[in-house]
Amino acid sequence: MPYPKCKIYSDRSHYIAIPHTERPYKPRKKPKEEAVVPPKESLQEEQEGYDEEEQTYQEEVLEGLIENEETFMENSVIGTGITRRELFENLYREGQNLKKKALRCMLVKGLKPYFRNDQETKEYVDRNLRRKHRNLIARRIRMSRKANLQEFNYFVTLTYDGKIHTEDSFKKKLRNTLAHFADRKGWKYIGVWERSPEKKRLHFHGIFFIPEGTLYGEMEAVESFSFATRKRQITMQNSFFLRRFGRNDFDKITDRERVGDALSYLMKYIEKTGEKIVYSRGLPQFFISDIMEDDIACTMGEENEKLVLHDDFGCWIEGEYMGKVSKEIIAKMPKAN
Repeated sequence: MPYPKCKIYSDRSHYIAIPHTERPYKPRKKPKEEAVVPPKESLQEEQEGYDEEEQTYQEEVLEGLIENEETFMENSVIGTGITRRELFENLYREGQNLKKKALRCMLVKGLKPYFRNDQETKEYVDRNLRRKHRNLIARRIRMSRKANLQEFNYFVTLTYDGKIHTEDSFKKKLRNTLAHFADRKGWKYIGVWERSPEKKRLHFHGIFFIPEGTLYGEMEAVESFSFATRKRQITMQNSFFLRRFGRNDFDKITDRERVGDALSYLMKYIEKTGEKIVYSRGLPQFFISDIMEDDIACTMGEENEKLVLHDDFGCWIEGEYMGKVSKEIIAKMPKAN
């Protein structure tokens, strides 16, 4: 029995199909959260006694990860006209570089005035930390699935130059330039914004597919010093991007395994900073195909709902055989996200 209109993705080892279901999707309505204001006396209360998590938080303060605790909390907690969710997001963003226990303790401390007791505060914080973790996993899966259906040939780093742009204009013009290359020249890319650990200079790291003959300018070998490896290095710099944006590095990807290393590098930054991933248009997670029973190697998943396919399975569109799976055949198949 064939399985019609399966969504198929790659985990870099196998193709996996998710059979189509007729279950209707109904968006869940999110309850509107009202803005809250903490009672003044709660904000002025001083905590007495410290548990293990509070001690961890104070150690982070002493280590200098939070240079000024009072200023840190004042900047994070916005007094009026804010919902608990917005307050949680503000605090979470401010404490992104803390260790897990210190982050949780800081969130509990900042949100405590907005709840009736400690128990409610801790339950709310734990629930939202689990949400953050689930969202991170979903972003990681989505990025991997999009990347695994593409071919990439460059790992690119573009560095902000204050003599050419402000940070805002650097971000805006770079995204606009890359979008034009994607629309007009067929470029594809996945990237993330990042700041260097020492100088905090803004960078854009990404994996790119750049078709032959579509990269403007000249490539030049430039010798520089890497603070990460403490060694001299040779990088390939493009003159077109140098004039418009500043220092850049176009590192040719010749081994497919390096794509996995590059993805791990990008994931490290989205986990560390919470930055959004930048995608070019037209990067689907799945392609759609009918699947024949003979092409199924085994099932997987909690209820065996996913189908692991043979490496040479056939692709079908509404009963028409398109050929054995390949990069060229996948390009002809319908796509989905």
